Amino acid sequence: MAHALSLAALHGPGPWPRDGYPLPDEEPRKADEFVFPSVVYDGVSTHHFGTGSQPVAELTDRILRHLDDPAYLLGVFAEVQAVRVADDLVGGLRSRPVPREKLRTAARFVAENATRREVAKLGIVLLGVSGDERDRELLQLLGTLDEFALFAVVALMNTQPDRQRAVFELAQRLDGWGRIHAVERLKGCPDPDIKAWLLRTGFRNGVMNEYLAHLAATTGGLYEALLEHEVDDTLLAGAAGILQALAIGGPAEDMHDYDDAVPAMHRFAELVAVAEPRLDLLDAALTLEKLVNDDDFDWPDGEPARLRARYTALLAQPRWREVVLRELVPRGEDAESRSHTFATALSCAGRLGMDALPHALARLRIDRCNAYIWQWAIYHADADTVEQVVALAEELLPLEELASGPTESLGLGPGYEADMALEIIVQKLRDHPGIGQNLLPVALSSRVIRARRGALNTLDSWPPETRPAATRGWITAAAACEPNTELRERMLAFLAR
Repeated sequence: MAHALSLAALHGPGPWPRDGYPLPDEEPRKADEFVFPSVVYDGVSTHHFGTGSQPVAELTDRILRHLDDPAYLLGVFAEVQAVRVADDLVGGLRSRPVPREKLRTAARFVAENATRREVAKLGIVLLGVSGDERDRELLQLLGTLDEFALFAVVALMNTQPDRQRAVFELAQRLDGWGRIHAVERLKGCPDPDIKAWLLRTGFRNGVMNEYLAHLAATTGGLYEALLEHEVDDTLLAGAAGILQALAIGGPAEDMHDYDDAVPAMHRFAELVAVAEPRLDLLDAALTLEKLVNDDDFDWPDGEPARLRARYTALLAQPRWREVVLRELVPRGEDAESRSHTFATALSCAGRLGMDALPHALARLRIDRCNAYIWQWAIYHADADTVEQVVALAEELLPLEELASGPTESLGLGPGYEADMALEIIVQKLRDHPGIGQNLLPVALSSRVIRARRGALNTLDSWPPETRPAATRGWITAAAACEPNTELRERMLAFLAR
């Protein structure tokens, strides 16, 4: 609670930096240790795997016996994983005669005084059973922390007279999994303000827009909105994001499930053809063009021929190449501030068949650890240009630091950008036998197991006559200090052949 109040004082109502992380109860971890975040566990469990369950009869009894001593509940809840008991606990409490006001007082005490995240979540769960409009401010404050948003959203739905409006207010404060949980509760909402927000901004989140694109398109009435006489720039940008996410598909309903898919794609192309050219519109149009060339889609009569013709004509306009080139040319701004825009331009250039490799290499000189640009460059290099990419990697990547010795680290998260770039390059070198002799021994000595495995895979895939003379020595040295049993055995098997 104190953490949420301090963030609100510093940054306003939200979204807060890094979704409110780190929380005060964050466990210390080693520098190379990756821990699956609890908020991701809650989100993935509720969407894909199920939350499982734990017996709650005894927990319910203990809660009801100690309503006059809520401090006791702080200890009781410390060993409970909230997402696994929440639904059954709510059902258990609702099936018994519960003094509602007493439960509400205890719930607020737990929510306001918890020093562990799972305890705070259970306080919010109890408040969802016993609370009312008096608790709106508390639920929205704690719910602005992404970690607690799922529980706060459900509690708001259960306690507020204008439940979807209350959730909408919270959704605007969120960006990550919390935004997903909140927007999902707005499905079918008739409120015109909420529908307009869904189409323009509401579907966007820091996890995957694909989770919310179908809901935004259907609840927001995307096709009908695009038929309006005046379509503003923010709506067209939102349509680009929604249609692109639907075309990509993924963890939720996608274009196959969208009844207005074909007319919406036609209308979008019609609007983009006369709109001011922008990179986001081009990116979406290229993604949709790929979809209309997918014969496995269940197309209606006359399609996708009409859509193909429309998108082919749209993307043939020279102005799109001008937009891409404008974003690829180096500018004076901070490299990080334009990183996403440059990456999008690079992606568009590749799909338009433009030769953007010189721009990618130039960009790497000011953004040397950008793994996406390294990946684009090595995958778009041919036999004549791959040595340019490798030579630049040898020049720019901190090879001495990268060859720091093997660990079991997967190389995930901040601080591993250069490691990821090295891994990507050596993996792709399997298609270029004999090239990269200075990078392979570095990768075999990497702290990241995936880089070591990638280097071994590459050397193993090369014809023996193309391998460097030092290959055997590299792998002998690597096997001698390899901490992973499976990878060490693979190294020794390579040497035995």
